[in-house]
Amino acid sequence: MTIYDTRYQNTRRLLAERAISLKALADLLGKAPAQVSAFAGKNPHKNIGEQIAREIEKAFNIPKGSLDYPEHNNVTQGNVLGRQLPVIGSVVAGTFCESFDEFHPGDAEEWIEAPGPVGPNAFVLRIEGISMEDKFFDGDKVVIDPSLEAAPGCFVVAKRVRDQAVTFKQLRKEGDQFYLYALNESWPDRVILLNEEWHICGRARWKISDL
Repeated sequence: MTIYDTRYQNTRRLLAERAISLKALADLLGKAPAQVSAFAGKNPHKNIGEQIAREIEKAFNIPKGSLDYPEHNNVTQGNVLGRQLPVIGSVVAGTFCESFDEFHPGDAEEWIEAPGPVGPNAFVLRIEGISMEDKFFDGDKVVIDPSLEAAPGCFVVAKRVRDQAVTFKQLRKEGDQFYLYALNESWPDRVILLNEEWHICGRARWKISDL
């Protein structure tokens, strides 16, 4: 299931639960009914993109990002907002990616409250190194969510199976080949081909800044 499928299903569920028609949703969004029917009707021919998803969430007064997760109503069950997420480095992340259930409170030196809706296995990765400058710097904290689908252009955590080495890179695709890409132009090995040696652990959702 893609993120577009998830957004569509959540939107249809919201419409049914709140007894709101497509026309009423169109009014809330300030769009023509035909436009809304194209992405939220029974036979849609357009995807619900990032901007429209955020507009729908605002119209329904639900937290930003809620439509991106299966079963939007898990937001109201207290298991995605206000949760404390462990802050871990790449060494611990290698083990954590192997088995989310084996992570214990003592494995993290710091916990941070989730800034928005997250899946059950989300965690915060502390960036190590300079390979992703000038967008991510050593010490930056990024929320990683394994429940989100990673698409080309997304920033991901990937683990090398043979030694559990973990890297944070941008996922890209050229032709049929996926690869991990370092943003720093001075980094010596900017491209890592994504093959059976590598496993994507999760997609970055937010960068958390300390003030």
